[in-house]
Formats: sequence, structure tokens, C-alpha cells
Amino acid sequence: MSSQDTGPEHEPGADPQEQSPPPAARRSGLAGVLDQEEFSVRDAVGGPRGIIESAAPTLLFVVLFIATRDVKLSAIAAVAVVAIALVARLVARQSVSGALGGLIGVVVGAIWAIRSGQGSDLFAPGLVINAVTLALLLISILARRPLVGLLVAALDSRVADWTADPDARRVYTRATWVFAGLYAAKLLVQLPLFLTDQVAALGAAKLVMGLPLFALAAWIVWMMHRALLARRAARAQHRAGPPQP
Repeated sequence: MSSQDTGPEHEPGADPQEQSPPPAARRSGLAGVLDQEEFSVRDAVGGPRGIIESAAPTLLFVVLFIATRDVKLSAIAAVAVVAIALVARLVARQSVSGALGGLIGVVVGAIWAIRSGQGSDLFAPGLVINAVTLALLLISILARRPLVGLLVAALDSRVADWTADPDARRVYTRATWVFAGLYAAKLLVQLPLFLTDQVAALGAAKLVMGLPLFALAAWIVWMMHRALLARRAARAQHRAGPPQP
């Protein structure tokens, strides 16, 4: 991810508000690390705020459920945490897309859990999202348009022509398999826990297999992307030939 933009040097008498553009919004996930020379775990997971917003609802729900066995109380508390995160972003005039998506997922899971009385049902929307994402990744590979390639090309114009480059197609196909493996692993571990209503174990698995494994997958894809860029630059230099004296 690019660091925040800093305004130009102000000329004497110039209005700083007219000279300096507003800081660029920080991005997270692959968008936050693709253009970096060094991989940043902080940017990949969205920094401390991203960690808190991702982990707090699950952690609070599991702790309260274990302590009280009250599904309704635990679910409402989880929804409240995500709602507070959303309001905080609105007040700070930051992007709310991630928090809004999280709020919808937690609200749907909370309603499901309260109606069924099963604490594990809070995690049902997440499992559905994992299954749908895995299916989309696999379909994109079969269609020879790997999803990671489409995403990276949208984020980095240097590989906008990746579909015409056999090397790039191989790289982004393997990168898509990396994320497919991540989502498959989530389902393999978490679905049996969900079906047996093991709330504490399911919550722990969701936390461990959430941001930590996403950061690992993002690092692998970042390494693959950087290596591809280096090879493409070397090939371009070779085609151009040695510099003229």
C-alpha cells in the first residue's frame, strides 16, 4: 500500500488548504500491499482497527456465551460491537464498506442464532460466504480467468495485459489456488464444528483462520506478484537490447 500522501511545500502566502490535497485513504487486503516494495502485515490486515473490527464480535460473543449460555445476550453484544465500529468510521469519514458488510453478516447470524437457540448459528453466514467464495475461485480457474488475476489487474495497471502473458496467467492461476486452499481449509475445519454446535472451538477456529491466514495468503500472492514483475522487467530490458553508447 502506498503511504499517505503528504502535501507539497507551501509557498509564502499560499493557502495551505488550497495547496494540500486530503490524505489518501489507507487500503487493506491485497489492495494495501500490491504496490509496496516490502510486505506489510499491518496494511494487509487493516492495521489495529482492522484487527479489532474483525476479531471483537467473535471474541465477545464466544466469551459471553461461555460465561452466560445466553444466546440472545451474546448475539446482541456482537451486533453492538460491529455497529459501534460502523458509527466510528462514519464519524471519522472513513470507508464503511467493510464494517457495513460485517454488520450485515453479524446481524443475519445473530437473528438466526436467537431464533434457533444455537450459538453456532451466529457463524452460519460466514460459512456460507466461505463456500460461495471458494466456488467462485474454482469456477474462475476452470474458466481460465482466475479471480486473483482479475483483482490484481484492477489494482495494478502494470499487469493490465496479464491475460495475454502466459507467465502471468500461470502466476495468477496459482495465486487463485492459494486463496481457494485457504477457503477450503476454513470449511474443512469449521463446518464439522458448526454441525456439532461447538461454539468455543468454532469461534477460536474463526479467529485463527481469519486475519492470520489471510495475511499469510496475501504475502504468498505478493511474493508471486513481485517475482512476476521482476521477470517482466527483465524480459522488456532484454528485448530493448543493451543501451546505446
